[in-house]
Amino acid sequence: MRGISGSGKSTLAQELGVGGVVFGTDDFWGEDYNFDRSKLGEAHQWNQDRAIKAMEQGISPIVIDNTNTQLWEMRPYVEAAVKHGYKVEFHEPNTPWKFNAEELAKRNSHGVPLDIIEQMLRNWEHNPTLESVLRAERPQPPATPEEEKDAHWRDTPAISGR
Repeated sequence: MRGISGSGKSTLAQELGVGGVVFGTDDFWGEDYNFDRSKLGEAHQWNQDRAIKAMEQGISPIVIDNTNTQLWEMRPYVEAAVKHGYKVEFHEPNTPWKFNAEELAKRNSHGVPLDIIEQMLRNWEHNPTLESVLRAERPQPPATPEEEKDAHWRDTPAISGR
């Protein structure tokens, strides 16, 4: 599952996950959603670990409900799914506002602000395939302050330690 916050991703994930499980990194923050950016890497690892445990148990379907704006973010889940013999499907909501920043900012349930929504949209990589995700690499952090000004890797919430 992938989609910008407010796009209808979690609603679709629940539909796709009937009879199985839905795992989202947002679950790490609890029912009150006490988000702490400093624990984002821990949260993503926690979600990956529980997804892999479910794969080891043969649970199906397993739906990963994360933004997954960039292909590399899906890679740990896809690698584990392939290793455990799962068929991998990529799904996105078909809502008319799924790429409308203002509407997404209004609709998302966690108060993600417009500037972060816009950042997610700038980072969005289209048309994932099994092969493209398995080849995807996480961008390296900037080496200099000048590069850091142009970097997006620290400011976009998604999976795999961001």
